[in-house]
Amino acid sequence: MKTGRIKWYDNFQNHGYIVLIDGTEVYFHSTSVRNISWIDRLAPGTDVSFDLIVTKGGMEAQNIDLIGLERTG
Repeated sequence: MKTGRIKWYDNFQNHGYIVLIDGTEVYFHSTSVRNISWIDRLAPGTDVSFDLIVTKGGMEAQNIDLIGLERTG
């Protein structure tokens, strides 16, 4: 799993970007968040862990967990 921080998230369009430690930006869609109740917690700077996949559109985050909330949800 990779880790990063939420750069931004748009509640209306249901997508956003995560920034990796090296500055790389990774796209994500709200359906990639493991627990939908966490959507309201996706503020800029929130630490997350995720699986990184490569799509024909580029890199994308899947199976996103908020660090510190994985088990307590």
